[in-house]
Amino acid sequence: MTDIWAGADLGSTNVKVLLTDSTGTVLARASSPTPRSGLCTDADTLVDTLEELILQAAHEVGRSRLRGICVAGVGEDGVLHADGRPLGQALPWFDPSRRTVLDQLAALRGPDDRVRYGVELDAARTVAAWALLTPDQVHAATGWVACSDYPALRWTGRAVMSSSLAARTGAWLLEPGGWDQARVTPFLPLEFLPPVVAAGTVVGELRSSRLAGLLSSDAVVVAGGHDHPVAASVVHRQDPAAPLDSMGTAEVIVRDVTAGPPPQEVDLSPAILGPGRTALTVVELDRNMSWLRSTGLGAQVDAVMAGTLAAPPPGPQVFVPGAAGGEAPRWTPAARKLSDELRAAAAVRQLAEAGAVALRGLAPDAQVIYGAGGWTRAPGWMQLKAAAARAPYRVLAEPELSALGAAQLTLPGPTAPVAVHEADQRVADRLIARGK
Repeated sequence: MTDIWAGADLGSTNVKVLLTDSTGTVLARASSPTPRSGLCTDADTLVDTLEELILQAAHEVGRSRLRGICVAGVGEDGVLHADGRPLGQALPWFDPSRRTVLDQLAALRGPDDRVRYGVELDAARTVAAWALLTPDQVHAATGWVACSDYPALRWTGRAVMSSSLAARTGAWLLEPGGWDQARVTPFLPLEFLPPVVAAGTVVGELRSSRLAGLLSSDAVVVAGGHDHPVAASVVHRQDPAAPLDSMGTAEVIVRDVTAGPPPQEVDLSPAILGPGRTALTVVELDRNMSWLRSTGLGAQVDAVMAGTLAAPPPGPQVFVPGAAGGEAPRWTPAARKLSDELRAAAAVRQLAEAGAVALRGLAPDAQVIYGAGGWTRAPGWMQLKAAAARAPYRVLAEPELSALGAAQLTLPGPTAPVAVHEADQRVADRLIARGK
């Protein structure tokens, strides 16, 4: 009988589960698309999906017993509930209806929001979803819970909010810690919000009829948190000072900060491991790459990413990337003077450099950068990233860092280090050596 621990990542696109042994070595994995009705999510269907994936992965392991589970996920989605029973569906952070309450939220904004709350108050914050609730919906409820924390409520009967998820709401004061009544009570009774707990806190005993045959007698549910900081905790266990550059739908750069003033233009939350805070910054990536391909440069962009078409030296800006708030990408007049190959190569270089600017702002003294996400599999892109950042990249072999980080929060002892793609390491080191 093999003891196993589970980590899950409830993402906007996919639900992912990893099963590990007591050292964090991955034994099995499973994933499926995040269940949605339109844009919204039913919280119970989400947990049903999660349980089915756990059973699928456990089947690969063979005779096993589940000792613990931890869930990480998107930070801003949540649902009203009546004594643990969800009322309606969860409105996702990217639902455009959230923008209709921006005028209502304007009066709540302040010049020091990032310092006080860790985030700026915008349509993606949880407060915007609260502002869309009707009085009848609130009257029928007894509480509100984040989607990523709802599995713990269903499995233990106890509602909590992971601290890094509280920091995504736009209403949680980082210092000294606590809810800002002025940002909660216009929309919800303060008592609707569950206790905020640190990542790794044992929420309670794991009870599930579907998983009953898999559970050990002492199986527990552990609080997780926001997916990006939980993913970065995998790196921070191995190299506490290093940043993680996660390159997927967006480029998200994460590091722990323990002293001094916070960097500018970053989101802050309580650290997943130990004291201090986690800082992250987001750069648009996939949307800009898709736009470049849509202009008829798909083959050229792919060649740059593969390393078969060299990027030109830095020069005049030829491309203005799309940015948060819906700003569309566009070419500059300088682009008209270039061939398709040079235009595509210059634009991809600019995207690599945009991420590097954000990285240097967050981790100016980084000696090495850990990379993750689908874009790290493109050798040409990784060469551009290392050159722009002026530091080598170590690309983590594990593709599901959020799920692994969640699993590690449940483990009883030290965790095994995560493998690094040594070939990518050598490419980055050679490139930096040539640059110097």
